[in-house]
Amino acid sequence: MFRDNDSFLIPAFVKDAIVNARPLREVIATPLDRDFLIFCHDYPFNYTGWHYHPEFEIHLIRRSSGLRYVGTHASTFEAGDLVMMGANLPHMWVSDASKEKFPDGPIQVPERDLVVQFKEEFAQKCIDDFADCAEFSTLLNESRSGIHLSEATSREAWPLLHELLNATGINRLSVFFRLISLLGEDRGRTQLSLSLPKTDGIQMKRLNSILKFIADNYSRSDLSCREIAERENMGLSAFSRFFERQVRCPCLEYLNRMRIYKSCQMLIETNASITSIAYDIGYDSLSTFNRNFTRYMNVSPSKFRQDRSNSPELINQHRNRMSGVGHLSVV
Repeated sequence: MFRDNDSFLIPAFVKDAIVNARPLREVIATPLDRDFLIFCHDYPFNYTGWHYHPEFEIHLIRRSSGLRYVGTHASTFEAGDLVMMGANLPHMWVSDASKEKFPDGPIQVPERDLVVQFKEEFAQKCIDDFADCAEFSTLLNESRSGIHLSEATSREAWPLLHELLNATGINRLSVFFRLISLLGEDRGRTQLSLSLPKTDGIQMKRLNSILKFIADNYSRSDLSCREIAERENMGLSAFSRFFERQVRCPCLEYLNRMRIYKSCQMLIETNASITSIAYDIGYDSLSTFNRNFTRYMNVSPSKFRQDRSNSPELINQHRNRMSGVGHLSVV
């Protein structure tokens, strides 16, 4: 059952809809050479609804108000709402779409959410390697039920998160740890969910295995969905249904997006030729690469590189373009 915030009552039909709904498993493709992901996204978004993922998440609402659901907890939220959530904890933020506020149709809020996501393995490595990361361990444990940060901490975290969005190199890690330190020092933080919802561990293990195999082998031009299915001892039809049900995207589509994401990163960060990049990420045809790149990014690879060399801030404008499968974003 949902636990209401003391300040408001959740309509019964809303509770029933969420309690009876199976949360969607969000697939997040953390950049292959990054330890964490940070991005802005609009509302609504592919995973605006009731969903979960194995990554930890720090979530800031930059604008709008509405209802927040984290695990068994439900409450209202306003701009500045800052929450940290643990692995596989279902959650969603629903902006107020009342006719009085939005008479012209469904609400759309540009860049409503600013999100940081990281894997538990990264956090655990920090804790194991650095004695000063003890507060990180405490945060991780508390966040498994969801943590709501105080208003004062949210005000301080806001500029840090925006700095992190554009940081690079070692400064990126420095800003990340400053953010974690700030959250760890918040004595006004409160726990949200009373209990952790159950998830299907067998399916999650299988999906994680599949996604890791794709991440490790996407650069192979001969990689096929049939090979992945056989590796999981599944028939191609059964595998395709499983993958699309879990990821909301066909296997080949996901693989193409993974490759195009990596090509964006290489176009920005290296001087390699477009032909070389195409072959490095698993395409055996330059024309196929150009066609897929333009399909997903709405611009040719050469124009993408040219725009970014002339105007680095345009990188942020393309982050959301690759958000169709989890968060295949250029970060």
